Amino acid sequence: MNIHLLKWGVLVSLLFALCFSACNNDGSDNGQSTFAEMSKQKARGENGEIILVISPDLWDSEVGEQIRSLFNQPVKGLPQDEPKYSVKKTDPSKFNSVLKASKNLLFVAALSDKTQEGLYMKKYFTDNSLKQIADNPKLFSFNQEDVYATGQEVLYLFGRTDAELAANLARHKNQVSEFFNAKEQERLLADLKKSVSSGIMKYVSDTLGVDLVVPFGYDIARKEDNFIWFRKLDQREELNFWLVKMPYDDEGVFDVDKFKSFRNELGRKYITDIDNDSLYLTTQDELPLLIDTVNLNGNYALEARGLWKYSNNSRGGAFVSYLFANEQDGLLYYLEGYLDNPGKDKREPIRLIETILGTADVPDALKD
Repeated sequence: MNIHLLKWGVLVSLLFALCFSACNNDGSDNGQSTFAEMSKQKARGENGEIILVISPDLWDSEVGEQIRSLFNQPVKGLPQDEPKYSVKKTDPSKFNSVLKASKNLLFVAALSDKTQEGLYMKKYFTDNSLKQIADNPKLFSFNQEDVYATGQEVLYLFGRTDAELAANLARHKNQVSEFFNAKEQERLLADLKKSVSSGIMKYVSDTLGVDLVVPFGYDIARKEDNFIWFRKLDQREELNFWLVKMPYDDEGVFDVDKFKSFRNELGRKYITDIDNDSLYLTTQDELPLLIDTVNLNGNYALEARGLWKYSNNSRGGAFVSYLFANEQDGLLYYLEGYLDNPGKDKREPIRLIETILGTADVPDALKD
């Protein structure tokens, strides 16, 4: 399950309306569709990587500025700027077989682009779809799976003119920006479920009343009847997760102005050094906390992103957390994942943390 249960609005499948189809570079099918489906290779590429197919003129226009703004924006809550995606641009005529095997593809086109590359781009659309784009200004996006490779996501963004396309990009920027993030999390979750830490999952479910996917390789650092802290250590990074169950008797706990002190109290109580209880988890003040309300699998939740540190300032990094309640049973839950990998990129480990946290659910809770 995914964290925000996003409703994509315009980013929905319009297969029957637009009649898009995967085609060769020359736009033909050659009657080999069935064979091609059977022989497709598995999509490849780095996590968070997007291959962008766009004509140079459109890239240099306001549309290109919008695309750069959307996909290069920094990931929220990290100690250093890291772009949300790694975007690699190619001209339509240079979109070769190697690029076609990428996990994430983004085609951006305007019918008014009469340059050589703009005309070449039209080869990736059927005649019927081009006609419908020309006839219907409300059409803006379309997505497909497994067009050139299995496990692939392809998003098409288009307009009759570059101005019309730019306006739609501005209007739907949040949906466009989050589309590939949701797809990346779906892939991650599918991989995580292949091998899980069943013992930890059973404890979290039986003792704390929360369903949570915990991948294989995590060990329990500490546990109590109302608390668990589990983590994974390797040479690259340390991933920590902790969950606290407590009575829910005051809606004021969801006051964003009180969140920092609330988190610090929990960190001081639960995430402490075994040999030195004066060493505990707290919050850094270098960056402000980013707090929002989200839908966590049907449960109202407070999402927080920020920087953690140990009380002696020996270590620190980024964290993501969720505070949610089961009003039916009068219980409150705090779930956090924090990352320790100094000097290394944090975008993909944080995406992994978000994906794991996003599976949290209270099965018996009354849903929003």
